[in-house]
Amino acid sequence: MAWFRMLLLWGACLGAAGVRAQTPGAPGPRPVPARALRSLSPADTSFAELEFLRAEIGGARVVFLGEPTHGEGNVLAAKARLAAFLQQRLGFTTLAMESGFFELHKAQQSIAAGKSVAKNLASSVFPVWTATREFQAVGPLLGPDGLRLMGFDPQLSGDYSDDLADDLEDFLEPEKGTDAVDYELLGDVVDYMAAHYAVPPAPKPAEFQAVLAQADRLLRKAAGAPAAGRRTEAAFWQQCLRSLGALARDYAAHDPGAKTADTFVAADSNPRDAQMADNLLWYLRQHPAEKVICWGALPHFANHVEVLGSEELRAYQPMGRAIKTALGPNQVYIMGTLAGGGTHGLVGTEGAPVPPPAAGTLEAELLEKDGPLAFVSLKHDAPGLQLTTYAFDYQPLAGPWSEVVDGFLFFRSVEPPHLALPDSAAGALAAATVADTTAAAVAARAAPPGSRNPAAGRGGALVRAAAAAPDVSGVRTVRGQVLDARSRAGVPYASVVVPGQGKGTTANGQGRFSLSLPGPTPLQVSSLGYATAVVQSPRGNEELTVQLTPSAYALDEVRVPTVPPSPLAIMQDVIKNIPANYEQQDYATEVYAHRRISNFDTLRYETETVGRLRVPAGYRHFVGGLIGGGERTNYEIQQRRVLVQQGAPINPVAIYSAVQGDYASAADPVRTSPLFVARSLRRFVFKLDSVRGEGPEAVYLLSFAAKKADRRSTGTNLMGVYQGHLLVRQRDYAVLRYEALWQVDTAVFNGEARKNRGRATLKDRVFTQVFTSDRTTHVVDYAKGPNGRYYARRSVGQSQSTGRVLGKAPFYYQSLSELFFKPLPEAGPLPAPTAKAKGPATPVPEVPYRPEFWNTYARPGGALAAPATRPQP
Repeated sequence: MAWFRMLLLWGACLGAAGVRAQTPGAPGPRPVPARALRSLSPADTSFAELEFLRAEIGGARVVFLGEPTHGEGNVLAAKARLAAFLQQRLGFTTLAMESGFFELHKAQQSIAAGKSVAKNLASSVFPVWTATREFQAVGPLLGPDGLRLMGFDPQLSGDYSDDLADDLEDFLEPEKGTDAVDYELLGDVVDYMAAHYAVPPAPKPAEFQAVLAQADRLLRKAAGAPAAGRRTEAAFWQQCLRSLGALARDYAAHDPGAKTADTFVAADSNPRDAQMADNLLWYLRQHPAEKVICWGALPHFANHVEVLGSEELRAYQPMGRAIKTALGPNQVYIMGTLAGGGTHGLVGTEGAPVPPPAAGTLEAELLEKDGPLAFVSLKHDAPGLQLTTYAFDYQPLAGPWSEVVDGFLFFRSVEPPHLALPDSAAGALAAATVADTTAAAVAARAAPPGSRNPAAGRGGALVRAAAAAPDVSGVRTVRGQVLDARSRAGVPYASVVVPGQGKGTTANGQGRFSLSLPGPTPLQVSSLGYATAVVQSPRGNEELTVQLTPSAYALDEVRVPTVPPSPLAIMQDVIKNIPANYEQQDYATEVYAHRRISNFDTLRYETETVGRLRVPAGYRHFVGGLIGGGERTNYEIQQRRVLVQQGAPINPVAIYSAVQGDYASAADPVRTSPLFVARSLRRFVFKLDSVRGEGPEAVYLLSFAAKKADRRSTGTNLMGVYQGHLLVRQRDYAVLRYEALWQVDTAVFNGEARKNRGRATLKDRVFTQVFTSDRTTHVVDYAKGPNGRYYARRSVGQSQSTGRVLGKAPFYYQSLSELFFKPLPEAGPLPAPTAKAKGPATPVPEVPYRPEFWNTYARPGGALAAPATRPQP
């Protein structure tokens, strides 16, 4: 399947329907006139050479600016330049994006209220645009005095989609009968469609449509309200629910995740195109004075594609044709783009080569002319002319193209978009393991003799990570067993490490272990679901027995007051005081991270890094919002030491199936968890377990549990359990400690894996395994910094995943991620964007191993040691 077709199936990049190629046709009967252009850079403040477009576009109310594949950076920059011209010279007033109808409406309301344009774009527009440097030129065109925003796509495109059900409930609250609307079911389905681009297995589609009908009945009442503002908003919500209903029906009939390169056809996009057209026409009716610039993929914007001689396209009904039919041909102008060479691809990648145009094609004819840019008017200079172009997905198609588009911008060469921001933990999830594996090989090759590179133990059952101690005289083997203190059964695959030295091992399935030590040494023993123990290794040859106490949480219970305060009121005070207690501006910290990954009794991977984390003001989500579209942190690794690397690279999905606590960007739940958002409190059950101390120095111990561990309560997907404890200081309602247990909904995950196995789809590549269990504990200690604000001082994430790769071997992964943070005096500038790399993942730069740094580096106090049972003030 063509690259662009894959993007449509992926859903996140919302492409138009790709088409099968034709053999290029013969040259047209006469040359097509072309106007050379000097520049289409957004930095160019002169519109003189674009003035010809005034006559070209005429009195059109809608201008479509189409692109071939979303993968051409200079095309995006040119579209930003054209949007500025249309706004400032031709009086266009709205920018309509191929992104979510609801999300862009919410973003426009926020921008109109004076909120950040960049943050609202990141929360509403697909990141295939917002993540690019080129798209940033659009931001200055928006604002209270600039272009309005709207979205015409029924698909859900940003993390604002998390608010849809809640916002509807808030709007309908004054209406009698609102309690009859099942907002939870509505939110569940919206969350699932946003995450999977499919309808959930339950509830049944009819149940969802019934909820939409219930809400619509109340909206009809609101539409008759005396206040004009409420009537206007009710009309929006009615259209929004129509769009949602159409999306659900479309996903039920044309599940993108179940389609393959061979089974997907352009007509599968017809329901989506029809609803995109309906949403845009609704907006035009609601705002009769608006002139609209539409931004998206050219195949969606095209007119009579059936004339192009493709059997597949005869059944395709793009939104552009519907809009031209509804408004009239002179009210709509369709502009496409052509490329004579270069590469195209996802943002931040090298991309794929643009195929060289065959002789007789329009691109080949334009390449013979001088200059990097040209404009061709089909509407005025080539009506009815038979042409062959590569305008759709770089596949040659022949026909009277003037019936499909009105004009073309030609680029002699194109290139993929550039990253707007450097690498983040969210964008590098899949790349992190690959990059670390590469770094391990580099470190092993580059390290001098005697530098203590890791070596495998006998039979691969034990992997030793050599410490930095220069002398191994007197080394002896300590053997022992880790037991459950209650059942006396062995604790399988427990972690046994030497605190502060990066040395350790993993017990086998019966809890037994052996470790070479130079003498009596403190050992830290831990396993998910148990309190960590620190013991001394024996002086003699006796076997060491370590008992671990089952304990999901380590907080002490002290006393419960006679008249306890409301736990909900405590949480409300916590949230109300977040602006005073936690940094609200950009800030930066140094991060020391130690990670271990084991599979069964083999330590597969261990590394420690020192880096710099930059957190932008307003950062709210550890994966950058839905599909990476929100605010992102920047994590720059400065030093890396690979202690152990054994076997083939580990599947990133298996390791990071639950990323809470695994990355620096996920280490501060006060910033990232919906638990600390006021409107989300109703999604949790809270209990005051105890109170320690008296008066303003009292500390509350709260327990919490999500009523339903969905996206709106967890901020992520596929969770079945989210619960834990908080330690809150009464004096300022600051969170001193956070402890949580996450558990994947294995039934849903495994169902997706089995359903999609062998289908050669994107989901088949993502859901490659089934889980027996997948759970993570995350513990965070907070401390007060020099500026008087609290920060996450220490974060410990432990995860355990058991199951098997479909058709392959079973696994029993355990991972430990321990991170220490030290605030830096100032955030400083962002590093330069990373270099391009092959593939869609953001690259992690290689960092050479520097023994001179690690031999003198003072690890943070408590690194690799047992967590404190009481938080430090």
